[in-house]
Amino acid sequence: MAKVLLADDDYSLLVMLSAWLKHEDHHVVETARDGEQALELLLSYPFDCVVMDWEMPKMDGIEVCKRVREKNKKLPILLLTARETIEDRIAGLDAGADDYLTKPFAAGELSARIRTLLRRANQVEVEAIKSDSIEIEKAGHSATFDGRELNLAPREYDLLEFLMRHPGEIFSPEALMARVWPDKEDASVAAVRVAVQRVRSKLTDASGKCPLTTVRGSGYRWDGN
Repeated sequence: MAKVLLADDDYSLLVMLSAWLKHEDHHVVETARDGEQALELLLSYPFDCVVMDWEMPKMDGIEVCKRVREKNKKLPILLLTARETIEDRIAGLDAGADDYLTKPFAAGELSARIRTLLRRANQVEVEAIKSDSIEIEKAGHSATFDGRELNLAPREYDLLEFLMRHPGEIFSPEALMARVWPDKEDASVAAVRVAVQRVRSKLTDASGKCPLTTVRGSGYRWDGN
């Protein structure tokens, strides 16, 4: 099925998960015992997915995520951790992780999470994305609100599309800057906040309701259905 990298300093867990994933027909399962080894492998070989622990020797999972995202924006990354707070979850997502699994967990749940990440990575882009009365047309790189075309700047469109693809997830300004403004000269937290304000002003209905909400102290979330 896929080439998976497992990174964790718990050797017994690595052995167990490696055997399980091979049983699940993932044809190559490589392992790493610390963050530096994991990063070296990820930057040297093409993996389909990486599952790694948050707390590892030499370099933690958060730092590995950040380093990998500088080179590879699309690799599915699943973080394993014993941490359970929403702040920790946000920190992992901000660093570039796609999903988060709290220890202890069942091997079957890990398999299901990996399958979901692989489906997302291989999914053919849809032509349209709909949420409430808002619709994005991929082909024309345009958006409408209540049937009325929105006049969006290119970065505003990119921001709207990204958030609509991740409903219910919270992204800090820094996380949005990394995901929507990669390698761009105009990337800054201030630019993100301005774009959010402009998009929000264009999506607020007569009652003052807008699906792009601010989560105090955390970031922004798309609450559309």
